[in-house]
Parts: sequence; structure tokens; C-alpha cells
Amino acid sequence: MERATFRKHERLTGRLRIEEVVKTGRSVFEPPFKLVGKLMELPTTAPVQVAFAIPKRYMKMAVQRNRMRRLLREAYRLNKHIYHERLTLAGKQCAWLFIYQGKAPLTLAEAQLKITRSMDRWLKQHG
Repeated sequence: MERATFRKHERLTGRLRIEEVVKTGRSVFEPPFKLVGKLMELPTTAPVQVAFAIPKRYMKMAVQRNRMRRLLREAYRLNKHIYHERLTLAGKQCAWLFIYQGKAPLTLAEAQLKITRSMDRWLKQHG
């Protein structure tokens, strides 16, 4: 099995690309996550580019937001191989933005469960 990594070319960056995903992308809500995604050509070989957002509105302290962002990246990194295979076989690329909308921090197990559920739902409805 391949090592689970989360490299720079797999990160969704750039204000214009993120704006495009937010404005024209499709979303699913799996509390406490809102997953906004769009099937689109990406300037990378990766089948998915991902970004994580934790608004200040939900978590006031930057320390908590940063810790939550780290936890979400780790949960995604451990489970991404399933979705990369599915998208590669279909010959598609997509951009995903995970928006955390909960007040309380999650554990790693909860984050993994919610993230995988939301990616499954998004691919089933829009992929």
C-alpha cells in the first residue's frame, strides 16, 4: 500500500479558484461539515484538490481553529486513497472545500467518519 501523504499539489489554493468553487460548486451538508465541490480541470495530476475552512464565527480562538484544521487535514489524508481511486478510474478531477460549521471541536475518529460520509454523499449526488 502507498504511503498516505497530503502534498502541496493536492491543496486547493488561489483566491480565484476557491471563489469559483464557492460560487458555482455544488454542496452537501453533513453536520458539522458543509462540503462544496466542483468537477473541473485542475492544473495538477492529482484527481482532487482540497481546502479546509473554519470560520471565526464558529471558533473564536485562532489556536482552536488551527488545531481543528490540522485534525481535518489528518482525517482527510488517512481516507483520501479511496476517493482518489474512484475519480482516477472515472477520469475526473474535482476541487473540494470543507467548511466546518460546528461550535465544539471533534475527535479524530469523529472527523474521519464525517469527512468520509460527506465525500461519499458528494460523489453519489454530484460525481
